[in-house]
Amino acid sequence: MSRTARLAILAVALSGCMTTPAPQGTVVSADSVGDRAGVVFNEVVVSLPFRGTLDAYQNLHVAPAAVVNVKNTTSSSAYQAEWILRRMETRVAARLSEVLSGLGWQSLADTASLRQLVLKESQAVVDEALRQWEYGADYRVDVVIASLYWTDASVGRVQREGRW
Repeated sequence: MSRTARLAILAVALSGCMTTPAPQGTVVSADSVGDRAGVVFNEVVVSLPFRGTLDAYQNLHVAPAAVVNVKNTTSSSAYQAEWILRRMETRVAARLSEVLSGLGWQSLADTASLRQLVLKESQAVVDEALRQWEYGADYRVDVVIASLYWTDASVGRVQREGRW
């Protein structure tokens, strides 16, 4: 084998796969536009005492989601971050159920503050998971709200098809 071929093989072997942040302030290719990965969690439904209706309780439906972007060049993949987020879905739902079900009387006027509470609590769960991952500091993961709405107590959670 020639020296050039050996050097080429060595360069490929040492380079590995790198994930880099999207360049800022320039025109980029399609693979650098938008978020690198995203996960929409299952909807969480919590019955809350509600002011201003005939029914004492209304259901708050909230579907948090997370978007993943690379901050630093890393040897990990955004798909690994996505995988971790999928595994955190149950913890996010449990935290939201616990926090929201402990609230007192609500009204439509409280919806904006409930949205902020959901974002704060969900982000805390995600941030804790990223702190435990060796490449967590290489990513920015932002929790967002994919949907949030009220229904009467007769409407339950919408089931999504399984992923497995």
